[in-house]
Amino acid sequence: MLRIDGPLAANRRIVRRAVALGGRQFEPGDRLTIHWIAANRDPRAFDEPDSFRIDRDPSPNLLYGAGIHVCPGAPLARLELRVLMEELLARTSAITLAESRPPVRAVHPDAGYAALLVRLV
Repeated sequence: MLRIDGPLAANRRIVRRAVALGGRQFEPGDRLTIHWIAANRDPRAFDEPDSFRIDRDPSPNLLYGAGIHVCPGAPLARLELRVLMEELLARTSAITLAESRPPVRAVHPDAGYAALLVRLV
């Protein structure tokens, strides 16, 4: 779910060694902005990148970073999300958007929703 609509839109890095990315050359000291949302929708990495599929392999997902920049809290975040969803789904029969207030999208550099009122039945 978070690959499709993650909470972090982008991050910045400073190039430490010469590297070519996407046909462009970058030198030490160059500044880059990494757009996680675009990377997580790349059709070269994800079949049907705009579709949510529960059976999809989550390993190419960059939501929690990668390599030396992987989020040290990622395992805890995944556990918390799993427990939340299991408990929520065990105790509800329906989840709908509340009609009283429309969803509010977050403002860059955040992503996802700033407010999303739901009704649990």
